[in-house]
Amino acid sequence: MQTFSNMRRNSINYRVVNPTYILFILALIYGLVSSIYYYLTPLIGLSFYYLIEHFDDEEYYLPNFLIFIYISYIEINRGLFLFSFVIFFFIFYQLTMKLIKESIICKWCQTVLYITLTYLGYYFFNLFLANTFGLEVPSIGWAYVVFIITDIFLAMIFL
Repeated sequence: MQTFSNMRRNSINYRVVNPTYILFILALIYGLVSSIYYYLTPLIGLSFYYLIEHFDDEEYYLPNFLIFIYISYIEINRGLFLFSFVIFFFIFYQLTMKLIKESIICKWCQTVLYITLTYLGYYFFNLFLANTFGLEVPSIGWAYVVFIITDIFLAMIFL
């Protein structure tokens, strides 16, 4: 019996399952379903807002990396330019993030502004890339308004 005594598990050694991986897999499934149903939001604005809020925190490196992977998956799935979100995020983060955080104190107003600027800025950035490379111009429609409103609503609830 002495041989097996070292195999006992310590009662205080609990290993909690990290929900980040489960949420990532659910997000990938949702991204697939959102490409089938036109008015389901791709969660680009919500992801952008999460990244803006937690980009400098060390404990959020893994979720931030998984969000970049998710957005790249959405870009491939929807026919957008690959890694254009990453480029847009870093440009936006360097140029306007500090200005918005310092000038607008209202957290709700910041959320609305970030998500609205995300969808509009990301569209215009893809439009710029399409014109630069002579490719098909992405179309904007009422779906963008639905995406913006839905992402703002989800951000108010979950974040």
